[in-house]
Amino acid sequence: MAASKYQFENKGIGGLLREGMLTVPPNQRSYAWEDRHVENLLQDLNEAITSDDDEYFLGTLVLIHPPKTVPSIADGQQRLATATILLARIRDRLLRLNREAGARAIDNDFLRNVDMETEELKPRLVLNLEDNDYFKACILSSPMDDSFDPKTRAREAARPSNKRLCRASELIEDFIDDLLKPIRHENHPGTLVRWVKFLENSTSIVVVRVSDEIGAYRIFETLNDRGLRASQADILKNYLFSKSGPRLAEAQIMWNSVTTAIEMLGDDENERLVTYIRHYWVTTHGPTKDRELAAQIKDEITGETKTLQFMRDASLSIQDYIALWSSRHPKWIGYSASTRQSVETIASHLRIQQIRPLLFAVARFFEPEEAEKAFRLFVSWSVRFLIYGGRGGMLDTQYSLRAQDVGTKRIKKARELREAMKAYVPTDAKFEEAFATARVSRPHLARYYLRAIDKTIKSDPQPEFVANEEADQITLEHVLPLNPSAEWVSDIETAQAAQKFLGNMVLLRANQNREAGNASFSEKREVLKQSGYSVTNEVSKYEKWTMDEIRDRQAKMAKIAIRTWSLSFAD
Repeated sequence: MAASKYQFENKGIGGLLREGMLTVPPNQRSYAWEDRHVENLLQDLNEAITSDDDEYFLGTLVLIHPPKTVPSIADGQQRLATATILLARIRDRLLRLNREAGARAIDNDFLRNVDMETEELKPRLVLNLEDNDYFKACILSSPMDDSFDPKTRAREAARPSNKRLCRASELIEDFIDDLLKPIRHENHPGTLVRWVKFLENSTSIVVVRVSDEIGAYRIFETLNDRGLRASQADILKNYLFSKSGPRLAEAQIMWNSVTTAIEMLGDDENERLVTYIRHYWVTTHGPTKDRELAAQIKDEITGETKTLQFMRDASLSIQDYIALWSSRHPKWIGYSASTRQSVETIASHLRIQQIRPLLFAVARFFEPEEAEKAFRLFVSWSVRFLIYGGRGGMLDTQYSLRAQDVGTKRIKKARELREAMKAYVPTDAKFEEAFATARVSRPHLARYYLRAIDKTIKSDPQPEFVANEEADQITLEHVLPLNPSAEWVSDIETAQAAQKFLGNMVLLRANQNREAGNASFSEKREVLKQSGYSVTNEVSKYEKWTMDEIRDRQAKMAKIAIRTWSLSFAD
């Protein structure tokens, strides 16, 4: 290294992986990212790529790098490990698309290289003692490897951090599925290559190289002293308090009322708090990204009066926001059962976030009878976009624009909302076509879709609402099992392909599922006949069960889906 104790360099995170091996100190913290961290990174990257941003800044990464040694990571391993998992899953998808040369290039450039002496594949990123063996064998491994077995990823995850690595990999696989859904098949490789190039060159990090642990410690001190690592919530709070003048005590009371309410939601309070403030801002200012929020607030809220008005409105609106997580919240006492049921469906079954600013705006400003229509519409929109695909950043933008329309009173009726979104929501024809071939990888969604369709078959007036039932009582069964016995005519490859098709899934009571298991189709038919779910016992009418029957059943369900998640309501 140079004589300077510190070296600073701005580069792409993929570019850093290209340089050579990086290690996590053996006893440093294991992989800790939860679902929300992985999902937030994927969403931010997707926004940056679809918006043609020049770069996405991923923060600072500190390396301890004495001369002639392999650099060790003092800070930034969670981001680096997650980016590596993303590259590994893109590699695997390219293999499925028969782009082996591109997959090998990703493997060689970013993930693993061959040791010239031992001819073994060595990972470019080495994790700590608890995670490294699992990371190397189960996360970085590739279908190109002779010993590759996809089942080991879940089976070998012994430690909690291993399970988090496995979960991150699953989330990324699901994200890639959703990313490619609305894109023509011949354009899938190009889309994935675009992501790789963005990770290599434009997912920017500031790499700080120090010669020893003392240097790393001093870097952390310096960053903290200068506020560069303070949370966004603290930055916003400090700014607003600084502008409240002699009314600081009043501002503190209003801020505390918001934070107390947010804490009831659990998880990361600071993250939830910033998201609430952004969603509140969106209802009057339209699409706003996380990284833009503080600058926009600083530009507009410049004095005591505006500051106190902003904080007062935010504190008065917080319960409308918290109510979106629970249909039992006192907010909904004056609303219809239908509205409460829609809230429950979105919060408990669909678990979607993109539409929340619009939900918030409607909860704040619509009259109860209009809110009832709007919330049922939101359930249908959400399912249609989950099945059809959300087309990049379009969904965030349109939902934010509609939230602004509602928040500024330009839209006051559900029919006006429907008309404003007409050009973006999948039509019946497009929804049916997408549903007929949809692959559903999240069990909670598959259970919801099947139960809602079953209610339509039974002529329920609100089929899209499904009451909560314990997953251990109502189970999801795959008719064609993953490992079919010799009595099945389908081979292993076909069985694997069938697992995510909704046409191959049924609902059974737990005791019935135990009876069915890996039995032959003729034996399963007898169990399916006894089911109280029409959507399940319909399968018993088939004489055999192959991919042809699976596709036929799913095509029939697609026609029912149009009625289940309808766009119509009485004006």
